[in-house]
Amino acid sequence: MSHKIIKNNIIRFPVERIKNRRQASHDLSETPEIRNEWHDDEYMDIEDELWAKEDFEGLIRWHQKQLKEFPEDDFARFSLAQAYFFNDDYDKALHLFHDLHTKSPDDVQIIYFIIEALLASGKTDKDFDWVVKPDLLHLNKKVISACYNMLKPGYKACSIDHLYNIFYEQEYLMFTEEQLLAALERDSRFLVTRPSGSGGQAEVEIARPGGIRPLL
Repeated sequence: MSHKIIKNNIIRFPVERIKNRRQASHDLSETPEIRNEWHDDEYMDIEDELWAKEDFEGLIRWHQKQLKEFPEDDFARFSLAQAYFFNDDYDKALHLFHDLHTKSPDDVQIIYFIIEALLASGKTDKDFDWVVKPDLLHLNKKVISACYNMLKPGYKACSIDHLYNIFYEQEYLMFTEEQLLAALERDSRFLVTRPSGSGGQAEVEIARPGGIRPLL
């Protein structure tokens, strides 16, 4: 089983995933052949219960059966790919997401899942057969310089979460929040403060001679 990434960039699981599930079910186009009983509320409630329990293996079996019965149901394929993803079966997830990407190369959700699966399995964007390759941002000197310009000497410290989200809102990222934080810690221009214990956000600011913080 592949290692897990420290923080998913896409879906806060499981509450938001369940909350938005019925809305998402209408995002993928359906033909008359796939408007079937699997999309009825009773069946969706069963699926939501599996998600709430984080029973990924149960979800995999559930969607495998669904897809076997209705092989043209792209939402069932998307749901199975998600179940594989959250069960750390990244290669299987990528295989299904590639099928979906071929049909809908500009679908944002599919692209995000592909990138997450690549990152989680230690792969890069070069390890995926893109139909249309999206604009990707890698962790490089340009990103680090942008962080410096965003913070600027004399500004208050900024949480790594806020700093990361500035990039996340602009492009598809090929690095995680923790990787960005580690890169800033290695750069002497930045001062990184990690909170003691758990639950807090690390903060980043521009380092100053002698370690003196600005009185802002």
